[in-house]
Amino acid sequence: MKTMNDTPLNVAINGLVAGMLGAIAVTVMVRLGRAVIGGRAHADTTDGPAGISAAEALSEGPNLPPAMNQVTATFVQKVATGLFGTSLTPEQQAQAGTAWHLAYGGFWGMLYALIQTSANLPKWVLGPAWGVVVWAVGPGWLVPKMKLMLPPAQQQARLTAMVIGVHAAYGAILALVVHLLRRRAPSSRVARP
Repeated sequence: MKTMNDTPLNVAINGLVAGMLGAIAVTVMVRLGRAVIGGRAHADTTDGPAGISAAEALSEGPNLPPAMNQVTATFVQKVATGLFGTSLTPEQQAQAGTAWHLAYGGFWGMLYALIQTSANLPKWVLGPAWGVVVWAVGPGWLVPKMKLMLPPAQQQARLTAMVIGVHAAYGAILALVVHLLRRRAPSSRVARP
């Protein structure tokens, strides 16, 4: 049943919040996966006087999930140097990279919420499927094109499956949080005509 809080703006805000929470969950899941697969030898750091380069982000090989903070820090450094002709400190890379990842997750969450509410599709199917779409566009295509991580074809199959699974979990978390935010919002029910 539709509510008065199902205005596009309310739905978009709920999706933005849910997507940001999902992005945080993805980061935690990837860090746990890196710890389990790679042990402590592969720390997620951007230490060093010049930060990291794309080559360093790729240097870990096809058997370890990408370090989220290294990928996002490298991305924002590429944007800073390519578009603005400036270099960021390692701390600025880490902060801007985190902000970018939250904004990216929020953007996909906002789109999900608008589509789910408008099309009234089953959230428990659409959520994980949406997460796979996010993987396909990001880590499956765009991030490798930007030379920030290896393409799926060059990764071990178990790693690709894990990263897809993490993104499907992002979609499930996204669907759950959007659902809870819609249920929690005070509103008066509107009867369908």
